[in-house]
Amino acid sequence: MKSQKTWEIAAELLARTGAEMPHGWVAGDDEFGRASEFRTLLRRRGERYVLDVPCDTTIRDPEGRRRQRKGRRGGSRPEVPFVRADTWASSLPADRWTRLTIRDGDQGPVMVEAVLARVRAKLGRRIGPEERLLVIRTPDAVPEVTYSMSNAPAAVPLTEVVAVRSKRHRVERVFQEAKGEVGLAHYEVRSYVGWHHHITLSLLAPWFLILERQRIGGEKPRP
Repeated sequence: MKSQKTWEIAAELLARTGAEMPHGWVAGDDEFGRASEFRTLLRRRGERYVLDVPCDTTIRDPEGRRRQRKGRRGGSRPEVPFVRADTWASSLPADRWTRLTIRDGDQGPVMVEAVLARVRAKLGRRIGPEERLLVIRTPDAVPEVTYSMSNAPAAVPLTEVVAVRSKRHRVERVFQEAKGEVGLAHYEVRSYVGWHHHITLSLLAPWFLILERQRIGGEKPRP
């Protein structure tokens, strides 16, 4: 049996369940975003995505500062150079960043600063199609910075793209709670059927607990 890459498994799952599970976006960490083949496949399928990419992703900003490049006949023409995503982001002026609230945290609103720009990534010897680079940083003295690529149309605002990327935090938190509270990752089985039964019941358990918490409430009931 041929081994599959992570993004190939994700693509297969989307193909099998996409019609049965309505969704508006595909989000993922840089294990998926770094695979330009996965982004290409999603575009061909008409899927909208926000996928993290490494900070050293090489991009070109069409609206960036141009440099002169000598032509074959001694002339010159303006050219926008390729740079690393983190180098590009660190050179932006303060007025390019927008401060947003992404969610309510345990100690108050969680704020970030974000910028969204049209770019083209360098894919080996090729230049990829136009995408949108999303950079999000925390307003700390030493900020945490993430980089994501999206094929969101120009009409989609920054706030929506940031919201989509930020929802991954909630999904990952649910999985972490399920691993600790209902044993999602605690299994010893010898067959796929046994594993499938365990995972199915472990995913149903937090769903039941969430519904019960909403029904009963508590000291700090939330919607």
